[in-house]
Amino acid sequence: MAGLYLRKPGRYTRRANHPNFLETSMPVLLLILLAAFLAGSPLWASPGHGDLEGTVTVTAPARPAPPQAYSSSYGKSGYGAAPAAAPSHELPEEIVVYLKKVPGTFKAPKEPVVFEQKYIQFAHRVLPILAGTTVDFVNQDGVYHNIFSNSESNPKFDLGRKPKGDSGKVKFKHPEDVKIYCEIHESMKAHILVLQNPYFTVTTPGGHYSLTHIPAGHYELVAWHDYWAPVTQTVFIKKGKGTNADITLDKAQN
Repeated sequence: MAGLYLRKPGRYTRRANHPNFLETSMPVLLLILLAAFLAGSPLWASPGHGDLEGTVTVTAPARPAPPQAYSSSYGKSGYGAAPAAAPSHELPEEIVVYLKKVPGTFKAPKEPVVFEQKYIQFAHRVLPILAGTTVDFVNQDGVYHNIFSNSESNPKFDLGRKPKGDSGKVKFKHPEDVKIYCEIHESMKAHILVLQNPYFTVTTPGGHYSLTHIPAGHYELVAWHDYWAPVTQTVFIKKGKGTNADITLDKAQN
């Protein structure tokens, strides 16, 4: 056998003057990498997956100005203080974009997701999470908060009055739009959007969104907002390709 010599019975070793494997295969590897780059399909992306991106445009009427929030007389000093206007801190509009019914089993994060209360409001109007995630409700205000929910698919809960720095944890096991309130401050409302799969995101301030490494197939794409009416449309994720899907929110919820 040319270029080989017998070292042990049944085993061959390459001669020193035989062309090295890397020397012969490197040009081929370089050609493959170049072809993949020109095709816009990275080699590290699974051939059975694709990406999705787009822009969410809002033509619906703007949200009305919220009522003035007041700090509660419940505090470490007792009940004597009169209510005072809370510091102004306007929250951005947050639109969640997600896919429905993606096949697979998805493991929730081990660490809790922190959901703060600050400026007599929740840190977000909506918090999207994967089913099975634990949320840690942390009070960062100098007054008491009492977070509760009358959720339906997940257990109802009431965390009781928590002073500044205190918190309470709740695990959300089932997909649901969970409405969250504060028993002390009527103006405090938020949503925890518990989702079946991890293919979700919140749009940037310019309305752009991006989801990556999605199993190929047809899906329902949802743009969800707590004031504007959600919009659902069908998208087709192609193997090894990128898909663009723009969405318009054109009316408020009823």
